Amino acid sequence: MMKIFETQLSGILRKLDGAEMEIEDAARMTAQSILSDGHVYAAASPDLGGIVSQALHGADAVPDCGRLEADTPLSSLDTIWLFTNDVEETRAEMQAAFDSGAALVLVMPKKTGHELEQEASFIIETSVTRPLIPTESGRRIGEPHLLVSLHVYYALYFQLMEILEEHVEG
Repeated sequence: MMKIFETQLSGILRKLDGAEMEIEDAARMTAQSILSDGHVYAAASPDLGGIVSQALHGADAVPDCGRLEADTPLSSLDTIWLFTNDVEETRAEMQAAFDSGAALVLVMPKKTGHELEQEASFIIETSVTRPLIPTESGRRIGEPHLLVSLHVYYALYFQLMEILEEHVEG
């Protein structure tokens, strides 16, 4: 089973190569928030909460990143990284971003055309839309939303750190 999972997972990760420009632009916008008077916030649907922990407390945490809470005051200088499997689960966070004019980097399985997606500054698709491994009973298991979303987090993080280092050197 693990071999099938790894093969399918590597195919999904290759698809992320097509999001390279979106990731770079999202990281550039995030750097502008950090270098200005803005803030960076992380948020996620409940099943992807591990990414928020990484962004705030991990070895590779985003500099000065905060957790987006219901009462977080937002401004148009802020950037929010929002990881979700379902925009309805994160409706309040998305609406807060839109109402304040904050930039929103939305990481989700696939664009659905939902009205909430229309206002996002950037949408990065993970392409995890179903479980990857068929079982003998006919059902499927192994839906790596957190794993692939964390991969996207690191792509954003590495690009962001590169931009911030260039700014310090320049």
